Amino acid sequence: MKRSKRKHPLYLSVFAVLLVVLAVLLSACGGESVVVEGAITVPDEYATIQEAIDAAEDGDIIVVRPGTYRESIDFMGKNITLRSADPDDPEIVEQTVIDAGGVNSVVSFKSGENSSAVLTGFTIVGGSGSSEVLAFMIEGEMQEIPSLYGGGIIVLNGSAPTITKNVIENNVAERGGGILVYASAPVITGNTVKDNISTGGGGGMFLVDSAAAVTENEITNNNAGRSGGGIAINGDADSPLLIEGNSINGNRSENGAAFSLLDANPEIRNNTVNNNRAVQNGGGLFMVSSSPTLTGNTITDNEAGGSGGGIAIFVESSPLLEDNIIVGNSADDGGGVSIYFSSAPIVEGNTISDNRARLGGGIIVNELSTPEIIDNDVSGNFVERNGAAMLIINSSPVIEGNMFRDNEARRDGGAIYAILDAIVSVYGNTFEGNRANEGGAIHATEGASLQLNSPDDNTYQGNVPDDIFQD
Repeated sequence: MKRSKRKHPLYLSVFAVLLVVLAVLLSACGGESVVVEGAITVPDEYATIQEAIDAAEDGDIIVVRPGTYRESIDFMGKNITLRSADPDDPEIVEQTVIDAGGVNSVVSFKSGENSSAVLTGFTIVGGSGSSEVLAFMIEGEMQEIPSLYGGGIIVLNGSAPTITKNVIENNVAERGGGILVYASAPVITGNTVKDNISTGGGGGMFLVDSAAAVTENEITNNNAGRSGGGIAINGDADSPLLIEGNSINGNRSENGAAFSLLDANPEIRNNTVNNNRAVQNGGGLFMVSSSPTLTGNTITDNEAGGSGGGIAIFVESSPLLEDNIIVGNSADDGGGVSIYFSSAPIVEGNTISDNRARLGGGIIVNELSTPEIIDNDVSGNFVERNGAAMLIINSSPVIEGNMFRDNEARRDGGAIYAILDAIVSVYGNTFEGNRANEGGAIHATEGASLQLNSPDDNTYQGNVPDDIFQD
């Protein structure tokens, strides 16, 4: 007589648990189940992403399984969500690739999409830009410029998509290697934008006449042939452009390795700008005819072959620089900040320290500029020649309430050096432990005018070899 082999109840329980765990693992690895109820899936229902977009309607969700999809896609004005299986999983994002293969922009928003058009969780590669003719203000005139725009992503015609949690890398264009935004208002947040190239402006991003919000992105190792290795900004929209909380590191360009601004007035706040390099001006930021608000940024270890290791302010620019940390930058002149060509910034409450230059270790003010330099800590800067903290040439700054401490010049002007028709108003500052050959605190050459309160309300202590030297 055969005996029945019955499974023990504990065995059945363990087997059931194992089945559940296996199902979860398959789902997490892009297996048979994608847990988005009602979603269109690629490649299950449609072989390509564009076919799924063409079939979708506003409000639909398209989920794309891991794989490499060799195509360029256009949202076609549809307010849909296009996502990978898990935008929060870096491995899934890395494995879900849209590769344009060197043809066109990888992703296009050109038909007035709104914030409900969402792109999230992809690696976007292999774009070479869209051929467009766009108008730019150049020397006071609107000019139409044909070019290849937006290698990775292009946003045009008032579109306002949400672009989040993507990796945008190894794309090329003439303008906007990673992303081009023109007269539009996208939200670009939480992306990695790296290793993109622009032969003109905006290696990582090029933002033109736009009210975008660019927040919490990593913008790294991008290269621009002319300006804006990380981000190039040109012009304004009706609403301000916001650049906040980004990490902008290791970018390269001719001018403005991290940022370049032309006729632009964005709000730039709480960003980390580190280890960028400009061949000419603005290792961190370069601006022309612009008046942005820069607050709470950390601008460190940037380099310029010409002027403005940290920030270069040129041609009638009047920005507000407030509560920034500008430390460890280097340039030929203006290691921390350079102010040129009738510019009139307000520089208030910043830390400008440990910068290096041949001329003007911390700050250089030149060519009829009229800045207000108020309540800053300008310390530990070094200069090979004159003006360790500040060099002032043919300009009229107001310098009030600052701490100048432990700055060192190989030649003259341990803190301030003024030359060539400079008119320098110096009120209520503290000069402590600055060193130079002459003028431990202040050196004013013949032709420069030093204006002090009577009695002098500055405080001097331990400056070497003296406090004030006047030719």
